[in-house]
Amino acid sequence: MRRVAIFAHYDSQDRIKRYVVHHLSALREVCSEVHFASTAKLSVDELSAVDGIAASRHLSENKGYDFAMWRRVLATLDLADWDELVLTNSSVLGPLVSLAPIFRRMQESPCDFWGMTDNLDYEYHLQSYFLVFRRPILQSGHLEAFFSSVLPYQRKEQTIRSYEVGLTHFLLDQGFAPDVVASVFDFDKRLRRSNALLYAPIAVIDRGVPYVKAELLRDNPHQVNLASVRKRMEAVGYPWDFVEVDRKPPRRFLPGAINRLRFRVRRRFQSLPSDLRLRAAVLAMLDNRKRIRHP
Repeated sequence: MRRVAIFAHYDSQDRIKRYVVHHLSALREVCSEVHFASTAKLSVDELSAVDGIAASRHLSENKGYDFAMWRRVLATLDLADWDELVLTNSSVLGPLVSLAPIFRRMQESPCDFWGMTDNLDYEYHLQSYFLVFRRPILQSGHLEAFFSSVLPYQRKEQTIRSYEVGLTHFLLDQGFAPDVVASVFDFDKRLRRSNALLYAPIAVIDRGVPYVKAELLRDNPHQVNLASVRKRMEAVGYPWDFVEVDRKPPRRFLPGAINRLRFRVRRRFQSLPSDLRLRAAVLAMLDNRKRIRHP
């Protein structure tokens, strides 16, 4: 199995932190090549942290988020040479355990692309912090066509709508089948209109997803019990001293309770997926697929 990964990195302190090196090393265990792309202003000393791990290093201006970084590296690869492509980024900490068993389990699925989790924000989509594309897509030319249209948007919401959501819908429109390690439809209904990675991180880990969002440990938007999250991460052997996230100053003018209410109201009134037939097809696929069993 020839598998290549592209890792998109950003750090406001212009550093390559230990959790990033850990992630890259774990990817290298399951990938023939790992390519590192960053929009941070990294010194030669910082870049030395990926020596011996990354097959190439790509530094660029901080525009376009991870999709722009992936686009730049994809332009240097011939996807037809590979069996699988992994796209991931520094927005998550992990993996908490080896990725090898997860890749072996997902080999049982007849899908064309898969992710760790899916989401109903805006419209149904696979979350882009970890995506895997298989040979039928890599040989089709569709992925190159999609990324050739990627623009360096400066607004995160615009990037999510156009590219994170758009990529899933584009591939579905081409007839490719998706799958996920843990689906939003496997969770309680109250979690389906929110990001379970931030709202119920332990439940996500229990369903076989070996990642924790940096945003959870940095901002904790839903005020979950981070002590329990730390305990779970340490229980599976993840070094807690690798956890180093950039904490934002507290928003004093918006207390936590009001912020959480604001988040719930926005989700409550957010429109359902516009293409109900597509949603029904995805639900049918998830219900009828060969279930991936987790130990």
